[in-house]
Amino acid sequence: MNKCLFLASGLFLLAILVLNALVGNLISAPLGVAVKATTGARTLEAATALHDALYEEQRKRALFEYSSEERFNWHFIPRVRNGVSLPELNTDQRAKVSRLLVASLSEAGASRAQQVMSLEALLRDREGRNRRFARDPKLYYVSFFGQPSIKGKWGWRFEGHHLALNFTFDGAERLSSTPNFYGANPAKVLEGPKKGLRVLGPTEDLARELVSSLDASQLEIARGEGEPEEVPGTQEARYKAVLPQGIPVEKLTVDQRKMLRRLIRAYTENLATDAEEALLQQIGAPALTGVQFVWRGGLGPGEGHSYMVHGPTFMINYANFQNNASHIHACLRNLKGEFGLD
Repeated sequence: MNKCLFLASGLFLLAILVLNALVGNLISAPLGVAVKATTGARTLEAATALHDALYEEQRKRALFEYSSEERFNWHFIPRVRNGVSLPELNTDQRAKVSRLLVASLSEAGASRAQQVMSLEALLRDREGRNRRFARDPKLYYVSFFGQPSIKGKWGWRFEGHHLALNFTFDGAERLSSTPNFYGANPAKVLEGPKKGLRVLGPTEDLARELVSSLDASQLEIARGEGEPEEVPGTQEARYKAVLPQGIPVEKLTVDQRKMLRRLIRAYTENLATDAEEALLQQIGAPALTGVQFVWRGGLGPGEGHSYMVHGPTFMINYANFQNNASHIHACLRNLKGEFGLD
């Protein structure tokens, strides 16, 4: 059974990579309007194809009004969700979901999403029959908010345990690609065919490299007070919680600033190219004026820890203290314009 699940995961990733290669330089948008193949245009084309391929009953559950509060009802925990799930879709419909993920994310982001999903099979085996949650690597849901169209605002969401990907568009113009959440449990696979896999390894390693480079005075500023924790309010429509003070970029050396930029890229690289470029420009890379790095918890492998990177326009939240520091939550938020809000 496990071999079948791993094979299915591999085929899902192969479909993602093949479909990515098939996307051309120009596409035709609905109504016959020729649109340059920005990632927004490719996403619109792929979203329209999936929306139109849904059966009427599936579409009723997957499609919400753009103004619906359901658009903000996102979370990364195992729970009951609205939308239509992958097991309910046929082979052709699931292939269209793969194409939509490829269009909405980078190749790295789409591949990482598939890896997150594959970890559910490992949890199912580890937790056994009396497990609390289903742990199904296919139990992920698609929702549309407004019908995909070249005119007007619309959005879509792909979500399940440890994966919450939210996108908002105005026609073919991408308005937002966040909240963008990836989780990994286990943080490192210790046995079996996937032994050694660390889905979110860079988000831990790059941060540890940076914090380990800080001298005593810098570390005191970065660590502040308190224990590792989930940053409150990360699943809200708007992030409103107080951002803790850390070490500002101005107090970092040239090499440390390079480390900080690489850490930020570990999150933005999941986004489609134009979305990443827009967000990095908004963040103010490479100068990163106003950006701070916050660390809580232990400094060594296996010690619970959390960190934040935040600035005037964005927030990165990472936590790894559950299951003996082998359970990662990593989230990228844009503090301006998420969900197309002002």
